[in-house]
Amino acid sequence: MKKLIVNADDLGLSQGVNRAILYGVAQGGITAASLMVNMPYAEDAAAKISATCRDLGVALHFCLTSGQAILPQQAIPALVDDRGFFKSGFLELWHGLTSRKTRTDVLAQASAEFDAQLQRMQCLATQYSLRFDHLDSHQHIHVLPGLLELFEQEAEKRRLILRIPHEPFGDGRRVWRRFASWFPGGLAKKAILDNHLRRSRRDRPTLRAEQVGYFGILDTGQVGLAAFREIVRVIRDDQSGCEIFELNIHPAYYDDELREEPQDSKISFSKGDAAFQRSPWRKRELELVTSPEFNNILAENGISLASFAACEMQSR
Repeated sequence: MKKLIVNADDLGLSQGVNRAILYGVAQGGITAASLMVNMPYAEDAAAKISATCRDLGVALHFCLTSGQAILPQQAIPALVDDRGFFKSGFLELWHGLTSRKTRTDVLAQASAEFDAQLQRMQCLATQYSLRFDHLDSHQHIHVLPGLLELFEQEAEKRRLILRIPHEPFGDGRRVWRRFASWFPGGLAKKAILDNHLRRSRRDRPTLRAEQVGYFGILDTGQVGLAAFREIVRVIRDDQSGCEIFELNIHPAYYDDELREEPQDSKISFSKGDAAFQRSPWRKRELELVTSPEFNNILAENGISLASFAACEMQSR
């Protein structure tokens, strides 16, 4: 039987995000979550997990494109503004990591911030007895040049599962039914990430193939019933030999903090992120994974829910 891990990103971003994710966990539809330790409600999330669902597998959701850095501004000036908030989006960060003029400085500073966020995650995991068992990142930045190798080394050292966001298009039926709803930005991001993953395999042929399939870029932020049916069908019909898949969702309740303008909010996300965080689809994704239809679709296709820990997998 194939297994599906439903991972909720952005834990710690706001109280509404925390409440939504923990409700989904309590209802059984969310089986893992990713914590943004640089956000103002990270510790609130850790405390609530400890009190209500201590067995939940939690990832470090590494972030370089939204919120405030852990390190001071003078330590990472290429990444943050004069207030210490991250100033680049995905494309700007990608350019900084690939440009000959900037890549050395940007990678060194990104690596330092990664160490700081990892240390913060470990402190929260220890203090609140969290099951810290996987690694991923906001907007999949960990797959960008230089960062992927860093994440692989850390995952191996800590025996963590590393998200490899190499999403299959599926057959022509999925493309035909879903193409109109896929964001152009999501398609561009997929092309960039797939390119770097291919280069990684070429340069290091011993890199093991993914042990966890992935879905969450093409329908990102809009995983409703129709999208979920197509994803499940692709998983059911997959012939790659992969038996475990991750579905990446972003559930949230639209609270007052998400209504504030980015410059006024304690969350301090970028304008692009603000539109995404305020999308009504975030509540719809929560409604999907807590609905009877969700479980019925899985059962009809012979797929069971699982967590990273339950799969007893080891990192590459």
